[in-house]
Amino acid sequence: MKATEVRDAILQLTGREAKLLLLHMVMKLDLAKDGARAQEELYNDLLDHGHALIAARSGSKRWEPDDGCTAVHIAFGESFAGSLKQALKSLSRENTDKIVAFRDLYSIGPLWQLHEDHGRQHRREWLRDHINDGDDEDDGEKTDQQLLRYLSQIPPQAKIYVWAGGNAHEQAGLRLAAYLLREHPNEIATLDAPAVCERLFDGAQTRFAYLHSGEIPPDKLQAVLHECKEVPSLSDRERTALEREWLELAERREVLRIYQDGRIVQVGADYFDGYLRNIVEQLHKDRGNRDFIKAARVIGQAIGYCDQYIGDGYFEYRLRELIYSGYLEIKGVPRAMRHYSVRTKAET
Repeated sequence: MKATEVRDAILQLTGREAKLLLLHMVMKLDLAKDGARAQEELYNDLLDHGHALIAARSGSKRWEPDDGCTAVHIAFGESFAGSLKQALKSLSRENTDKIVAFRDLYSIGPLWQLHEDHGRQHRREWLRDHINDGDDEDDGEKTDQQLLRYLSQIPPQAKIYVWAGGNAHEQAGLRLAAYLLREHPNEIATLDAPAVCERLFDGAQTRFAYLHSGEIPPDKLQAVLHECKEVPSLSDRERTALEREWLELAERREVLRIYQDGRIVQVGADYFDGYLRNIVEQLHKDRGNRDFIKAARVIGQAIGYCDQYIGDGYFEYRLRELIYSGYLEIKGVPRAMRHYSVRTKAET
């Protein structure tokens, strides 16, 4: 990809996509303190992820399901969809394998009746009111309709691979996808990319811990893709169980879920509030003062140390709630995390 193509594609990124790329870069930079080898790996990894995220925004038409495809991959998240495109292209499988990307983050926000129009509208309204990601509600509706159109285009002969790792986002997405595909005659298989990567690449000296599939670079996904042929299809009983579990999720009103002991757990909206408060307190302690701390710094640290895939938007929402509740003081205007700072209130 030429430099001018990279530049033009970056300028087309949405606010959410740009934040994802930048946050990933910051976290990787923090890990590159162990010498030249770590820095070389950082360079290659960031290059792969940058191109993968750009790929998710370019040439999307060529990846739509069509009558000639023999495999369709269901990917949860734009970053993972971009990495998967890069990996498939490297294996010369872009003509036979197509991708359907579910763009939402299903660990946060309402899932109530999300398989129906009124449920999707309810979710869009909640995200608009609580998550500061800069996306337009009309764009969200177009994305929802595009997703349903892509699913309807899957030909009956194509095997469907649903990529779902051990996190609430992808596991909830798996159940939604199973329900939306309930009338499709296609064979369906599931793939846990993080687990496969751990098995293939973990050694005595090196361990990789991926919270979600979007963290896996394209070169490692190529190795995972070779395992597709070995993955058995879900039985009718297994598909029915996933569909039933989706309907159970779709009756709940919670807006936050985590993954614990192999299952999706619904938790209160304030579940991570104590975690965020502790981070602010620790940053004060590390700095030896109570000066204002950039909200982006707090949220970056929250993401870096969290063992759940939640996303920056939700953490910022809860940081604002801590401000509104009076626990934190604010300096600046909270229209975006880079525009304001926080600190704990002085004891009186």
